[in-house]
Amino acid sequence: MRYAHGIIFGALLPGIIFIGGAIIKASGFGVTDPQTLASLWNMYLIWFAISIVLLVLPPILGYVLFREEFRTLLAFEFGGLLFFTPFWFILATDISGDYWVNVLLSGIENGLPMLGAGGAIQGTNVGPIVIIPSMLLFIFLGLYVLRPSFIEAFASGTMSLPFSLGSFMSGGETPTETPDAAGEVAAPVADASSVEQLRALLTEIGTAPAVIDALINAGITTATDLVSTGPEQLAQITGLDPSAAAELNAQVQKKMWFEGI
Repeated sequence: MRYAHGIIFGALLPGIIFIGGAIIKASGFGVTDPQTLASLWNMYLIWFAISIVLLVLPPILGYVLFREEFRTLLAFEFGGLLFFTPFWFILATDISGDYWVNVLLSGIENGLPMLGAGGAIQGTNVGPIVIIPSMLLFIFLGLYVLRPSFIEAFASGTMSLPFSLGSFMSGGETPTETPDAAGEVAAPVADASSVEQLRALLTEIGTAPAVIDALINAGITTATDLVSTGPEQLAQITGLDPSAAAELNAQVQKKMWFEGI
């Protein structure tokens, strides 16, 4: 999945959910009839259930139909939900007839369906002490998840975290590195396919073979390695002048962002 397509997918999903809820709420603006309000509440509960299906269905379909893209799809959906939820919340609140600043400061009334006494579903209030920090946290976490380097690492299962999400998703155990005789951790061996992918990418953008060999010999074996290396260091490795090294870095970044590298 290309990066731009993934961002659009991650942005549209929470938008559909929030706008649908806003339309239902706007339909009840000024309504006082108890039966009409009860009907609107039932419509909201149905839409809440549909929203859960909308969140769960894409990963299921991705796992069944596009197994190789499953991790990428999951990362874009999760990151999009986090990052774009605050912005859709603001827009949906205004559409529903309430000023979003007032809602942030006063909280949401009967907004979250919960199972109440006697098994009846009732709305639960969410106060500003929960809403405001949550919205800020969503934005920061969304930015972190939607980084091209994070998505590539998650999709390939190469995330270096104490708790390996890659091993959790694959159902296997986290591989451990064995110390060498000197007591130091051995450097990871570059994967042949990742080296060939980087070589093909650099060839496509017109990089000289000698420059490509210099990068690979220096341990830069993926596009993520390259974009995380500063232009000055690239210039030292390849012998390019700093401006040419910066241009090389920018071209690879553009490929990662817009062509799903």
